[in-house]
Amino acid sequence: MNTAALEDFASDAVNAIAKFNLNFILSTDQFGRTDFVIDPLHWESIGYADDAAIANVPNDRRGLYAFAICKTSAVLPPHCYVLYIGIAGKGGSTRSLRARYRDYLNTKKVLKRERIARMIGTWHPVLRFYFAPVDNAVTSAQLEELEKQLNSTLLPPFAEGDLEAGIKQQRRAFR
Repeated sequence: MNTAALEDFASDAVNAIAKFNLNFILSTDQFGRTDFVIDPLHWESIGYADDAAIANVPNDRRGLYAFAICKTSAVLPPHCYVLYIGIAGKGGSTRSLRARYRDYLNTKKVLKRERIARMIGTWHPVLRFYFAPVDNAVTSAQLEELEKQLNSTLLPPFAEGDLEAGIKQQRRAFR
């Protein structure tokens, strides 16, 4: 048997489909939660690596951010897939959302985080950077707790450690 055609098919399938495969967990129980530490958040977004739009990301505010796959279409229904949620202002830091966003534009820094490098390397053409600034009255502890709550609610595929303890333990059962 000549397997060259099969190998070509397998390679084409990996390049066309498999590299984009992600596991999303969508829990109706978690979506219904109402116990967030901060309410409400006002989210905005820019396209990933959109140099002209970076000025829209606050340079003087901490907050939450998320990376999501989004693509508007005249045919498809509205959709977005949250891949990662993080915070600017961890551990008492006053780093702004813009400073944190710039970290994700730095190839050397991104390559040190393999999962994030895969996320950006694979989906950058349709990746959006969402951000929600918070007031100075919000403590770092509240910000970190909200990050865990949001990650535990959505379970984004590239979020690893910042989950509530019970959810983190349950998620490990599926890895």
